[in-house]
Amino acid sequence: MLKFIFRILFFGLGLYTTYTFGRETFEPILQRMTGTTVEGRISGFLAGRNSPSVQPEPTGVRKGKTRARRPVFMYPTASNSTDSLEGRSSIGGMVMFGNYALNERVTVVFDTGKPENAHILGVQLILMSLLVTLLGLYMLRIGLLGKLD
Repeated sequence: MLKFIFRILFFGLGLYTTYTFGRETFEPILQRMTGTTVEGRISGFLAGRNSPSVQPEPTGVRKGKTRARRPVFMYPTASNSTDSLEGRSSIGGMVMFGNYALNERVTVVFDTGKPENAHILGVQLILMSLLVTLLGLYMLRIGLLGKLD
């Protein structure tokens, strides 16, 4: 019975992880192919998981450990537009050496009709999302088959 409960938990967590991070992996790529691409810049970094404050440093210390912060970016609503929006990345890198720098130029992609739904098209963010998506798929496999190998 306990094994069955763990299989259900692995399956549920795998579904959640695969869906959440799978979207972060493939939405920027799809928007690059079908949407609008503009150049933006990093305007700061989110201070914490639920904190709306924006900090100038790409890393912070939480509970004595250095953590990478999620980037906040400014981007125009069209290629030659003076109007700009602020976007917040929903994922940050897990390693410090792949972080963005303040005022660094980045490629921003969004659906043509929805400029508020923008993503940074960055290799480190896509690879981090892909890694967690693969972990979610592995948890799905454990939940379905009930074994690790």
